[in-house]
Amino acid sequence: MENLSGYRYCIAMKKGRKILNMIVGCLMILISIIFITATVFSCIFMQEFVYYTFLAIFLIIIPLPLFIFGIIGIVSATKRIEVYKGKVIYHIGFKNKEYRMSDIQTSKTKSETYRTGLDYGNIVPIYSYDKLTVFYDKKGKKIFKFGLAYDNVERLKADVNNTQKSIAKQHNKN
Repeated sequence: MENLSGYRYCIAMKKGRKILNMIVGCLMILISIIFITATVFSCIFMQEFVYYTFLAIFLIIIPLPLFIFGIIGIVSATKRIEVYKGKVIYHIGFKNKEYRMSDIQTSKTKSETYRTGLDYGNIVPIYSYDKLTVFYDKKGKKIFKFGLAYDNVERLKADVNNTQKSIAKQHNKN
């Protein structure tokens, strides 16, 4: 039985980014709740059927995406990995998944380029990039990926590589 009391380090979003995601996520949820509440009260005071139809459409079109993006922002801010001796525990939202260090493999860090902002008719396209490290299980299925917004990713990558090397040495001895 492995000792799980040996907490080593945590991979989590950097504090400034986490605070920004939490504030923006909560603000989006608050705006959607205010919009829904105002719509419901205005439907109660206005007794016209056409008005109900008009507001029901806007009740879904405007606040629902805000609510969904708010939840996504809060969940992404709480995404983290805790590394213990031999164990990796992945927390996202209310779900926890546990992996043994020997079951995880990593890829080489790769840069991912994506388009951000408006391009103004292809005159000035705006691009950004992120250096991603992707972690896989033994079958090659992607488990999780982390970019520049997270602390200690390189440390986990080094631990996974060292574990894989020690496993390879043990197999070569046998």
